[in-house]
Amino acid sequence: MQLSREERYIKLTGMPNTRDLGGYETQGGRYTRSNCFVRASSMAGAKEEDMDILRKKEVEIIIDLRSPNERHHQPSKAYDEPSFQVYEIPLLQDKFVHTLPEDIKNFQDLSGFYIYLLEANKENIRKIFEVFVKHSYQTILFHCSAGKDRSGVISALLLDLAGCYEYDIVKDYSQSYENNQKMMESLEQVMDLEDKKFLSSNPRYMMKFLGYLKENYGSAKGYLLSCGIKEEDIEIIIENFTI
Repeated sequence: MQLSREERYIKLTGMPNTRDLGGYETQGGRYTRSNCFVRASSMAGAKEEDMDILRKKEVEIIIDLRSPNERHHQPSKAYDEPSFQVYEIPLLQDKFVHTLPEDIKNFQDLSGFYIYLLEANKENIRKIFEVFVKHSYQTILFHCSAGKDRSGVISALLLDLAGCYEYDIVKDYSQSYENNQKMMESLEQVMDLEDKKFLSSNPRYMMKFLGYLKENYGSAKGYLLSCGIKEEDIEIIIENFTI
């Protein structure tokens, strides 16, 4: 069943960039399943009412994509919830929490950074997708800090794996800036003009990332195979994520 942007969005006071990846049409005529994968921003600011909503969504598995330093300075509220099982699988070893990570500044734009994440984290991306297989019948929430970049890469891989249209993958990615508008405005006030471009979720960044993925691996499936994930496990994820 196809869902609108509003239907996918999960309104949480302390986690503004949270949404379900269900309800996207695939090129094979199927749809991505709701209550399977949820992408989100940091759980550090989550309110009790936010936790109630996540429990009602039957979220049981949390994957924290943040670095150890981020987790130390902004501890996740998920640890206070016995109903959540948390996996810590970082996609960025970042010493900076409140400002733009220095690693990102080395790239011309965010598409280069996403490609870097793809190539530098094959082992941890394999671990993430192994969690997806292990908990195939549970609702899994994965998050970074803003829910835009690291979560965006994992979301793009999942949606491409399901066979979604590139237009929808790009559209899903580009929603993050608007969802994080208040946070982005506060960050813009303390950042150099040149660095502000890294706060956006310009559709062009995701288009370039998907172009690299296709050119070098053919698809998300080809990439995941290169990470060492078994083909039968990839098929389990696809079957679980599509209806």
